[in-house]
Amino acid sequence: MSNFQLGKYAVGVDAKKAAIEAARGKSQSDSAIVKWINPADCPERNRIVFDDSSSMNGYIEDAKKGVVEFLKNCTPNQTAVAIHPMNSPEMKLQSDLIQLALDIQTKHFNSGGTPFFNTMKIALEAKPTLTRLVAFTDGSPTDRLQPEEGESTLRGYYQRDYWHDSADIIIKIAKNIVPDKCIPIDTVFFGSLGNIVEIKLLKYLSEATGGIFLHFDPAKINFKTAFKYLAPCYRAMLTDGGFRAAVERGEKK
Repeated sequence: MSNFQLGKYAVGVDAKKAAIEAARGKSQSDSAIVKWINPADCPERNRIVFDDSSSMNGYIEDAKKGVVEFLKNCTPNQTAVAIHPMNSPEMKLQSDLIQLALDIQTKHFNSGGTPFFNTMKIALEAKPTLTRLVAFTDGSPTDRLQPEEGESTLRGYYQRDYWHDSADIIIKIAKNIVPDKCIPIDTVFFGSLGNIVEIKLLKYLSEATGGIFLHFDPAKINFKTAFKYLAPCYRAMLTDGGFRAAVERGEKK
C-alpha cells in the first residue's frame, strides 16, 4: 500500500497507537487517576456477539485473544464495547476497555447451542443503544425468531426458510433502532468454504445493513490475529476488496 493510500487511514493508525500505549501504560498505581467516561457518551458503541457454542470449544481461547486485540485497536474514551456470548452472561457495555480485556481473558464461557438470532436481537435492543454490531460464529443457528403477527410464514406451497426470515427480522430491527439510520452489522464466519448456506446468511446480514463480512478459514488464518481488523482502527481498510481478501488469506498479521 502506497504512502498516498495510507493517508486516508492515518487517523485510524494514530488511534491504534494511542489505544495500545494506553493499554501498556495502565497499572494499578495509575488506575485511580484514569477517568473513563460513561459508555453511553462514547461516540462509538460496539456490541460483539460471541459464539461460545460447543463447536467453538477448541477455538475459545483464540476467540478471546481476538477480542482483546479488537479492544486494543479502539480509541480510549471514544469506543465502548459489550460482549454478548450466546450461552454465557453478557459482559456489559463499558468504556474501560483495558478492564474489559482483562475480564475476558479470565472469563469462563459456557458451551451449548448456537442461539445466533436471539443473541443478536438482545444485543441490538440493549441499552445504551449501540452504533455497531459485530457477530461471529462457526456454525449453523440453532434458533429462529418468530415473525410479527400478520406476517405469513408461507411462500405459496413451500415453507419459508426460517434462517432467512429470522435474518429479515434482525435487519428490520437494525433499521428501526435509530430514525433514518441503519445499525451496521459486521459478521464473521469461522469455518470452511463448504458451509455455503451459513456464509450466504452472514453475508446477507452484513450487506443489507451496510456492514462488513469476513470469512476466516481456521486452516488458513488464526482468529486471534484476524479479528482485530474489524476494530475502528482498521475497519475502513476492509472497504478495499484487495485488503479484505489479504486478511481472509491470512496475509495480514
